[in-house]
Amino acid sequence: LAAPTVPTPAAAATEAAQQAAMEGYLYFYPLVTMDLTRRQFTHPSRDAEGAPANAFLHGRALPRPGAATPWANPDMLRSTAWLDLTAGPVVLSAPDTHGRLYTLTLLDMWTDVFATLGKRSTGTAKGNTVIVPPGWSGTLPSGMARIDAPTAYVWAKNLMQTAGPADYPAVHALQDGFVLTPLAQWNLPAQAQQVKSDPSLNLRIPVREQVESMPTDAYFEYAAELLRKHPPHATDQPVLAKLRGAGLVAGRPFDFAQLGHPAKQGMRRGLRAARERMAAAAGATVRSMNGWHQETASIGVYGNSYLRRALAAQAQPGAGLPEDLSVLLLAADSQGEPLDGAQGYTLHFASGQLPPAEALWSLAAYDGQGMPFANPLDRYALGDRDPLRYNADGSLDLRLSHAPPPPEDQSNWLPLPAAGPVSVLLRVYAAGPALLDGLWMPPALLRDAPPPAEEILESAEKTQP
Repeated sequence: LAAPTVPTPAAAATEAAQQAAMEGYLYFYPLVTMDLTRRQFTHPSRDAEGAPANAFLHGRALPRPGAATPWANPDMLRSTAWLDLTAGPVVLSAPDTHGRLYTLTLLDMWTDVFATLGKRSTGTAKGNTVIVPPGWSGTLPSGMARIDAPTAYVWAKNLMQTAGPADYPAVHALQDGFVLTPLAQWNLPAQAQQVKSDPSLNLRIPVREQVESMPTDAYFEYAAELLRKHPPHATDQPVLAKLRGAGLVAGRPFDFAQLGHPAKQGMRRGLRAARERMAAAAGATVRSMNGWHQETASIGVYGNSYLRRALAAQAQPGAGLPEDLSVLLLAADSQGEPLDGAQGYTLHFASGQLPPAEALWSLAAYDGQGMPFANPLDRYALGDRDPLRYNADGSLDLRLSHAPPPPEDQSNWLPLPAAGPVSVLLRVYAAGPALLDGLWMPPALLRDAPPPAEEILESAEKTQP
């Protein structure tokens, strides 16, 4: 037998660096994404599109045609803040929402959810919670709940239920009751923040585009600097051990220029391979049934599923827990055809088969670009908070069409755009076990049958001169 081929030292160095860079790219992807997102949001020139650290930016209105982001939430007003714990803990004060649904999600710099506040988890009473950075050992005021953050920066994302414009004043007052105060300033007069400029930051290019166009040296040097500031998770030891082989050591700077040529070549190949791997794996964990798509992989907490975590950060940085909000996409009707605004549809929920929501559920339609569109009822979602008309046996029929049904049937009507592609999202808040466990899926969307041939002929004859 021929002796196995032994790679040259240069080839071995290239291969080791390639493997380390491929895993390292996936591992660091959310960390780099989060830091660029934070820097853009807190930049002083962002004005109404951002806020300083330790201050909330509140969305004050539900999405409207021409003034919304794609797939905007039609049920909740959103508030966003970045907590800076580098100088010590920050107190998160929440008002008494008197039972009104809200979910405040706290994410670390690795995009993992480490805490949620709100009706499902902590209730809706007034309270103060101290968010504590890693390694802090001071004394907290008595009576305050404590949450230990895994990283020194924290992304806070809040969703608060609203019933529409008439309800805005009440919701705005509650939003203003969410306040972030550095513990060092607790019980002191409010102090003006000293905001530092960040001249190296590009505010025009979206974060994802920046991350995915970074050359190998810039990506890993940036990642290594972030790893010095933000501790890895306790279970990350295996990937950290592999990264050490490429010179990436937690707590130390990384200088790509100091590597030998074989290692540089390997790291460049590994970065390209990781990007190809992400592109190939996108959507692989989506389950399809009855024309509906549901993500089956973990969301919000990823463990050591670094590829899954990177894909989630790529698609939607800062995703919350499915226990708080589960979203299903309706991509096709019962015949497997894409949804079209020129068609009419019926969604029939049998008795006992309604969405298993412990809070609420809603169905929203969007145009081909994921945007809300004008319609005669000014209605952008339909759900269990609406005065739906149920059938005698407890079942429910929802009408989805551009043409309005008779006035007596419009309580169950979700308008569609006039023609062209349509997407429908089902949002379930505080989803029940049946949905979370994959035991429940919505029914298929039934497309209207075409009219009989004689009706088509009669219609054609009437249009003849």
